[in-house]
Amino acid sequence: MIRPLSKALQEKAEKELFEKPNRIPSDILALREWLKKQPHLQSVNPTDQFLVAFLRGNKHSLERSKEKLDMLYTLRAVVPEIFRDRNPFDPIIQEILQLGIFLPLDVCMAEDSCRIVNTRVGLYNPSKYKMSDLMKVVFMILEILILEDDNYVVAGQMELSDLRGVGLSTFLQLTPALAKKFVTCIEKAFPLRMKGAYILHTPSGFETAFQILKTFLGDKLRNRFQVIGQNVEQVYSVFPKEVLPKEYGGMAKSLDELRAYWKAKVESYQDWFLEQDKQYSDESLRPDKPRTSSTLFGIEGSFRKLEVD
Repeated sequence: MIRPLSKALQEKAEKELFEKPNRIPSDILALREWLKKQPHLQSVNPTDQFLVAFLRGNKHSLERSKEKLDMLYTLRAVVPEIFRDRNPFDPIIQEILQLGIFLPLDVCMAEDSCRIVNTRVGLYNPSKYKMSDLMKVVFMILEILILEDDNYVVAGQMELSDLRGVGLSTFLQLTPALAKKFVTCIEKAFPLRMKGAYILHTPSGFETAFQILKTFLGDKLRNRFQVIGQNVEQVYSVFPKEVLPKEYGGMAKSLDELRAYWKAKVESYQDWFLEQDKQYSDESLRPDKPRTSSTLFGIEGSFRKLEVD
């Protein structure tokens, strides 16, 4: 059963994503039939709502939807540090949820507007946690958005990334290999429509880390990043105060309220995440050459021209 869209989002889906409501059931069936024929994907059983998110995230291209689904379940197999062992009550996951590093905001700018997400990487202690621990929680929340949030799926995501408190030790954790894994996830596996990312309070060393990340980003996504620096007032030219948390001079729910909400939300998905731990690609059964971490993320030669101060 597919959740019906609001009138405004349905109009956007039809105009921007080329959605034809009467075609969705047959497209979902086509994806299911394709999955059944993939020997390496026999353990996977996504819900209809999950599949329609991939259709929408790929503008209803069946082939691109198949490619991203295949990549998602492949990443669960070859990137276990991010996509496996995702029990919300794991102590590390609990601590990161408690920090509130990645928080979708509760108010959109309009009925058919994208979901705004606030990230505060400076809240986590790099001597205590790994960057992959943080990424694991980020993608857990993104999977919930894929399942629940029509604004996120249809209209996309805008990000307000606050780097206050980020130091060199955090940047050093963003290795080229991990950066490439992260970019592969958001560009080739998730049905994510990034509409813009605005970076606030950039610290010393940011440009070098950002250069590493941009090395792997496609042109389309690379052009959607904008550095605001220390100019908080500039945030209001992008995000009206009505949608911002109180901590940013806004009128919406506080970050503490959002942190509590999303911690409880992720915890409520415990059974779902435990089930997803069983659904991943068996690369030994892939008809073509098996995918491995080295074939997907081999970065030899990628940084020969990268200058790091």
